[in-house]
Amino acid sequence: MRFERRKRGRRLPELNMSSLPDLIFTVLFFFMLVTTMRSVPQKVKFQMPQGAELSNHRKQPNTLYLFIGTPIGKMNGNPKDTLMVQAGDQFVSIDNLPARIEKMKCELLPDEQEDLVVMLKIDENVPMEMVTKVKQALRKAGAYKVHYSARKEKTKPGK
Repeated sequence: MRFERRKRGRRLPELNMSSLPDLIFTVLFFFMLVTTMRSVPQKVKFQMPQGAELSNHRKQPNTLYLFIGTPIGKMNGNPKDTLMVQAGDQFVSIDNLPARIEKMKCELLPDEQEDLVVMLKIDENVPMEMVTKVKQALRKAGAYKVHYSARKEKTKPGK
């Protein structure tokens, strides 16, 4: 057997870069699909209460988020007087809440309107009286599926 020697003047072929743009766009699309953006700016400051028996809620297109707490940037005065309800991207009074929910329901598809879920994100210092008023306003609007948002209770190391 005889091996041929490589000629010294011959160069190695360069790296083929033609598939690099495809790879870059594939990675870009992956991150665009996986990343979630906050669609509504949060105008209410709240600290989530703790809970023991919690379950996860999948984000669905028919979920309406209501934030109840102190408006960001308004910390003077009695905190109970400054509590606000944020529906979508604007503040709503409890009296106007049923009309606002009806308006948001109209933006959904007919099938999604029946399965509307209201997710309440409430500050842990909000009195239960205000939560009850919000729930009554939700009943007037026909929004009967209400979920509460909370964080897991921290367990003590000995238990």
